[in-house]
Amino acid sequence: MSVATPTIAQTPATIVDSAQQTARDTEKLTILQAELTEQKQIAANLQQNRAVQLASGDKTELDRTEFRLEEVSNNIAQLQQEIDLVQGKTKAFKTVIVKPVYPPKPDDMKTAKNGQPEPISTAGPWWDLYNRHSAAAK
Repeated sequence: MSVATPTIAQTPATIVDSAQQTARDTEKLTILQAELTEQKQIAANLQQNRAVQLASGDKTELDRTEFRLEEVSNNIAQLQQEIDLVQGKTKAFKTVIVKPVYPPKPDDMKTAKNGQPEPISTAGPWWDLYNRHSAAAK
């Protein structure tokens, strides 16, 4: 009796010469630097919009602009980190700090109209993964 055993196809490792790899790295660096320049320009425009909105007192648009500015600032930091990796800089890794959100203590409860305690929410809306809006409101 013959038993068929499955085999996994082995793709041969592709060898890239140093000149081709250097060209790839240079192209990647050029793309990242172009994206970084674009994000910095967007950040500058958002800063100008923010100043106008602060002067006019437009709270809704100011909140949107500040949220977008935070996103763009994070993009800039990530692009710079990626550029540092391509350039071989040793401190290209970012430490991530996670702060837990604890449930409310019993003494942090407020009373509802029916006399029953109502918990104070420590978490933001379901879509606010990093609880940014509730932290900004404090």
